[in-house]
Amino acid sequence: MGAREDKIMREITELIDKPDQIRNMGIVAHIDHGKCVSPNTRISLWNGENPRAEDIFQRYGEEGNLEVDKANEKRINVENLNLHVNSFNKEKGIVEKGKITHLWKLKKTDPLVEIEVHNGSIISTTPEHKFLILSKQGEFVERRADEIKTEDNLVCVRKLGYEPLSLEQLKSEFLKILAEDIGFYVFLNRETKEELHRKVLDYGRKRVWKKIDSPLTWKSFYHSVWRGRYRLRDLIRTGEIFGIDLDKLYDGIIQINYRGIKQRGVHSSVNLKLPKSWHEFEDFYYLVGVYFGDGNTSGNIDNKDPEIHLQVENIAREVMGVESKVRCYNGKCPRIYMRAGLTLRKILEKAFSYPLKKKSRNIRINHLMERSPQDFIRRFIQGYFDTDGTIERKRSAVSVGSASMEMLNGLQLLLYKFDVASKLNKKKNSLYISGRSSLDHFSEIGFTLKDKKERFKELLRKSSASKLDRVPIDAEPILTTRERLNLVQNQIFTGYSNYESGNIGLTKYSLGKIRDRFQELAGNSHETDWMERLLSNDMLFSKVQRVNRSNKEEQVYDFTVEEFHNFIAEGIIVHNTTLSDNLLCNAGMISKEMSGKQLALDFHDDERERGITINAANVSMVHSYEGRKYLINMIDTPGHVDFGGDVTRAMRAVDGVIVVACAVEGVMPQTKTVVSQALKEGVKPTLFINKVDRLINELKLTPEELQKRFIKIINEVNKIIKQRQPEGVDWVVSVDGGSVAFGSAYHNWAISVPYMKKSNITFKDIIDHCIEEKQKELSEKAPAHEILLNIAVKHLPNPLEAQRFRIPKIWKGDLESDIGKSMINSDSKGKLAMMITNISVFDKREGEVATGRIFSGTVKQGQDVYLVGAKSTERVQQVSVYMGASRLNTDAVSSGNIVGITGLKKAFAGETVSVEDIQPFEAMIHTSEPVVTMAIEAKNMKDLPKVVEVLRQTVKEDPALRVQIDEETGENLLSGMGELHLDVIVNRIKAAGLEIIASPPIVVYRETISGKFGPVEGKSPNKHNKFQLMVEPLEDSVYEAIVEGEIDEGRRKGRSKDIRAELVELGMDGEEAKRVIDIYRGNMFIDMTKGVQHLDEVMELMFEAFEDIMENGPLAKEPTIKVKVKLMDATLHEDAIHRGPAQIYPAVKNPIYACLLKSQPCMMEPLQMVWIDTPQEYMGSVTQELQKRRGVILQMNQKDDLMTVEGKVPVGESFGFAGDIRSATEGHALWSTENSGFEKLPGELQGKIVIDVRKRKGLSLEIPKAENFMER
Repeated sequence: MGAREDKIMREITELIDKPDQIRNMGIVAHIDHGKCVSPNTRISLWNGENPRAEDIFQRYGEEGNLEVDKANEKRINVENLNLHVNSFNKEKGIVEKGKITHLWKLKKTDPLVEIEVHNGSIISTTPEHKFLILSKQGEFVERRADEIKTEDNLVCVRKLGYEPLSLEQLKSEFLKILAEDIGFYVFLNRETKEELHRKVLDYGRKRVWKKIDSPLTWKSFYHSVWRGRYRLRDLIRTGEIFGIDLDKLYDGIIQINYRGIKQRGVHSSVNLKLPKSWHEFEDFYYLVGVYFGDGNTSGNIDNKDPEIHLQVENIAREVMGVESKVRCYNGKCPRIYMRAGLTLRKILEKAFSYPLKKKSRNIRINHLMERSPQDFIRRFIQGYFDTDGTIERKRSAVSVGSASMEMLNGLQLLLYKFDVASKLNKKKNSLYISGRSSLDHFSEIGFTLKDKKERFKELLRKSSASKLDRVPIDAEPILTTRERLNLVQNQIFTGYSNYESGNIGLTKYSLGKIRDRFQELAGNSHETDWMERLLSNDMLFSKVQRVNRSNKEEQVYDFTVEEFHNFIAEGIIVHNTTLSDNLLCNAGMISKEMSGKQLALDFHDDERERGITINAANVSMVHSYEGRKYLINMIDTPGHVDFGGDVTRAMRAVDGVIVVACAVEGVMPQTKTVVSQALKEGVKPTLFINKVDRLINELKLTPEELQKRFIKIINEVNKIIKQRQPEGVDWVVSVDGGSVAFGSAYHNWAISVPYMKKSNITFKDIIDHCIEEKQKELSEKAPAHEILLNIAVKHLPNPLEAQRFRIPKIWKGDLESDIGKSMINSDSKGKLAMMITNISVFDKREGEVATGRIFSGTVKQGQDVYLVGAKSTERVQQVSVYMGASRLNTDAVSSGNIVGITGLKKAFAGETVSVEDIQPFEAMIHTSEPVVTMAIEAKNMKDLPKVVEVLRQTVKEDPALRVQIDEETGENLLSGMGELHLDVIVNRIKAAGLEIIASPPIVVYRETISGKFGPVEGKSPNKHNKFQLMVEPLEDSVYEAIVEGEIDEGRRKGRSKDIRAELVELGMDGEEAKRVIDIYRGNMFIDMTKGVQHLDEVMELMFEAFEDIMENGPLAKEPTIKVKVKLMDATLHEDAIHRGPAQIYPAVKNPIYACLLKSQPCMMEPLQMVWIDTPQEYMGSVTQELQKRRGVILQMNQKDDLMTVEGKVPVGESFGFAGDIRSATEGHALWSTENSGFEKLPGELQGKIVIDVRKRKGLSLEIPKAENFMER
C-alpha cells in the first residue's frame, strides 16, 4: 500500500464506525461520449488495420444505426458490426481487445492540441482530452491536453494485438482486391474449369452472363467459360451465383495475367502463377519487401547484393513461374529483370498500393499488409530491411530510411505487432530501432543477408537500454517499497544503492531486476504490484517533445469502446470520461490530474461502454462538508436495461442515487426504468441535469427556454418519484430545496441554488462563461464534485435513517427480534446481517470477492460466518473497502458500509450472511426476466470443463442469468435479458481464452393455462402412494405481485401466515391463501389436504416434482407461469422405503401434466416496450415497421420537432429491428427498448411456435395427450 492509499485508508477508518457520517450512493446515467481526435488520427483496429478516424466513420457508419443526426453532432450505433479496436487495460498494463459500439462526429468548438512525443508519434485532440501520464511516483495519472507540458511522460504502447486473416481469408481478399481492376484475366485448372462449365450450362449461359454484368458479349463470355479463361471479375461473380468460396476459386487458378479492357490493340502481359501455400506466400511477401526497398516503377529491382539476387531468382521461378535475370552494367547498380511484365506491377499496385509513378515518395503500408498473418508481415519487413535497412554502430540501432514519411509512419505501427518500439526522425526521414528490449524482439524478424545478420548479432550483444526502455520515476517508490518489505539496502544486489539514491535512472531491465530480488527476499507481495504494471512489455513511456495548437480541422471524431473505455491511436492511449470519475478524483481519491478517468470504476475485463457502464463498480471516498468529513461509498450503476440485474443489486447496496438526465435529450426511457427500480428498493433519488452548456452554446436557448426545459425534466423525474416512493416520505426533487443541480460533467462544473447563494454565482454568470468559452474557469469556481457530493451529504439518508424504512421492505423476518432491531438501528455491535450484492474474481491469487452491504454487526478478518442460502459455515479471509479497481484491506468493517470479502467460496449474489441461520433477505426484485437464450458449446471438447466452470461462475456473479448445463452433450443453454446481455457473457468466455460456438439468440417462451381441470389421481409405480391434484390459473393480481417482488417466492411450508392477508387482499380465497406451501417462478403450490399421515416426510420431493414441471411445461418444455397447483388429497405408505423419489416424482408429476394438458394450455411470448423518436415525415414508416412485427402502438406524442412513438413488440419479432428501423427512417430514428413481460401468443401462431420449439429441442413433434399421464 502506497502513501496515498495509506492516507485514504486512515481517513476511511476514522469514519467507518460513524453511520451518521456515511452515505451509500449510486449514479444512474445514460449513454455519452468521451473526448475527440482529429480526422487524420490513425486508430489501431483489432483486425490489424490502422485507418484514419474519418475513414472509420465513413466506412462503418454506412452500416450502423444512425441515432443522432444534427448539424453539429452525428452518433452511429455500430454495436452489431463486431468492430473491435486495440484497448489498454490500465490495471494490468496490457493491450486487449475492445468493442466499438458508437461512432461520433462532432463539430469542433476549440482549436485542437497537437502533441508530439519522443518516439515521433503525433496526435491531435480536443483540449479537454486527458492523456495518461506516468508520474514521478510511478502512478498513472491523467492530464488534460491543454495542460500537457514538454517534460511529461505519456504512456504509449509498444505492442498492438490483432486477429490476422487466415490463409483462406487472405486468398479471398487478394482476389477481391485484384478484381477491382477489370484488366486481370485468370486461367483455371481442369477440375475447376469443368465444374464451372457444367454449372453454367445447367443454370443457363445467357442467364449467367446477364447476372454477372460482364463487359464481354455473351458468346465471348461463354467461349471464356469453355476455355476456362475468365476475366477475374467475371469469375468471382460467377462463383457467387453458385456459392463457390473465393479461396476455392483462388486455388483453382493456374495463372493470372493483365490485359486491360480494350478489345483490340492491347496484348496480354506475362502469365504468372499465384502463391498458394503458406511458404509460397511468405516468399512472395519477402519479394514485396524487396520491391518496396529497391524496386522501380518498371517492375525491376536495382540491388547489388548477390544473396538478394539468388533469393529473388528462386522466388520468381518457384512462386511465380518466371525466370528473372540479373544484368550488371559498368558503374551502375546491378539490375534484376523480373520478366513478370505489367502483370506483376499491377498485382503489386492493387494488392499492396505499390506506386507506378514516383515510387520512393509514395510507398505506404496498406490495409491488406496490416491484416496479413504475422509470418507474412515478418517476411515483408525482412525484404525491406535487407534492401534499405542499416545497422548503425554509433547509434547502436537498426535504421531504415525512406523519402515517404507515410511509409515510415505505417512501418512504426507495423512493428508494434512484434512488440518492437521505434523512433521516427522526421528531419532525417528515418526510423530507428534501439534498446535491448526492442532489438531483442526485432531479432524475431531480423535479416536474411549474412553480413547484416552478423552485424545485427553483434549489435544485439552489446545493446543496452534506450530512452524507449526507461522508466522515468523518482527513486522514492522503490525506497518506500523496500522499507515496507522490511528489506535492508545491502541485501538487494551490488550497485542497487545507485538506483535508490537516484544516481542511475531506472529502466525496465533494472526495475525488473529489483522486482525479482524483492520478491525473492520477501515472497510474492502486493507491495510490488505497481512494478508489475510498469514492467509490462505492452507499453513504453515517451517524453513529450512538442505541444502546439491546430485550428485547421472542422470536425472531430470519437469512438465509444467497451472493455476499458479507451482506444489506441497513433500508438497513444485515448481515454473517455464520466461524471463518476470526476467525483472520485476531485474528492481526493486520485490526483486532480486524473479527473475523468473512467478506468477508476470500469475495471472488469468485459466492462461495457457501448455508451454506458455495464457492471456496477464500487469506491469509498472521503468528502468534507460544512466542517465535517463524510465517508461516501459510491457505486456507478449500469444504465442499460439488459443489465437490470446488476442495477438491482447495486440498488440493494445503496441508500440514494444521483440521477443524471441529459438536458438536450431529456430523461431517457431506460433511465426512468432504473429510477423506478431504485424507488422500489427504497433508494432516494436526487437529480443532476447534465450538458447544460450544449443548450447554451449549440441550441442557443434563451434563459426562459432554459427554465422551461429544466422544469420539464424535473417534472418527468418527479412523476416517477410520486408513483414509486415509499409511503410516508416526500422525495420529490426541488431546485429551491437544493436536491437538483445543473452543469456539465464533460467540463466538470455544476451549480445548485444553495451553492449559488454561497458563492454569489448567478445563472447569467454561467451563461456568460459558456458563451465566452470559459468553462474551465467555471469548473474552478463551481467544481462538479463539490456540488454533487454536497447534495449527497445533505439530501441522501445515512444508514441510520435509511435502514429504518428500508429493512421492513427488504427483510421479512421478525422486526421485534434482536437481529431485526439491530438492522433497523444499523447496530455495529449486533449480530452480523449482510447481503451479498455481487461476486467477482478480483484477483486470481485471492479468488472470488463477495461484495455486499452490512445491515447489522461487523464483519472481521478471520471470522466464521454462516451462508444462509448455501447452509454453509465459512471463514472470512480478507476484509476490504474499495478504491475503484483496487481493494484496500482492513481488519473490520461495520454496519452501514459496503464491504468486500474473500474466502466465501459457496457465496452467490443475493446470499444472506450472518453468524447463524436467520431469515434471509427478500429476493432481489428484477424488473426483467430472461427472455433470450443461446446455446454455447466448447469448440474443443477438452475445453468443456473450463467453459462449464466459467458459466457457473458467471451465474454466481449475475443472478439475472439462467444456465442449463449438459456436460454429456457439451451444449449449455444461457438465458439473459437481451442480445446485449448474452453477448457480454460470450465475450467473457472468449476472454478466458476459450474457443466456443454460440448459436444465434432464440426467444424464451412461457407456457400457461386458461382453464382449470381436476382433480386427477396419480399413483406411484408400486401403487402404494396416491395423490389427488388439480390445476387452475393463478389470479392475475397475485401473479403481478409476485413478479413485482411484493410477495416473496420460495418454499413456505409452515409459514404462509405472513402473506395470507396480502393474498386475500389481492383476490385469493382465504382458505387457499393460508395453505400456500411453495411459490416458484410465478406459480403456486397449495396444500388443501387435512390430516394426511407422512405428508411432511415427502414434502421436499413434492416441491421438487412441482418445480420441475414448472420449469418444463407440457407443450414444449418451456417454463410455466401463472399456474396454481392444488393438492386435494393423498394416501401414503407407512413405510418410508416405499415412498422414495422414484415413487413420489411420477405420482405427483403425472397428474399435474394431465391437468395442464386438459386446462386449455397455451404459449406466451415475451414482449418489449419500444420508444422511438423520429421526425414527423417518417411517422408512416415507423408505424408500418412496428405493425409488420405484430407491434402495437400505445401512444404518440410531439416532442419539440420530433414525434415520440411508444409501442409494444414481441421479442421474437425484434431481432434485426435496428437495421430495419434505420433503413425505414433513413437513419433519423433514435430508439430504445425495455422488457415488458409476457402475453398470450395469437391463436394462429400457437401451433407453429409449439412445433418450432419442440423441433429445436429434439422432441417429438406431436404434443403428448393428457391420457398418457392418467391412471387407467
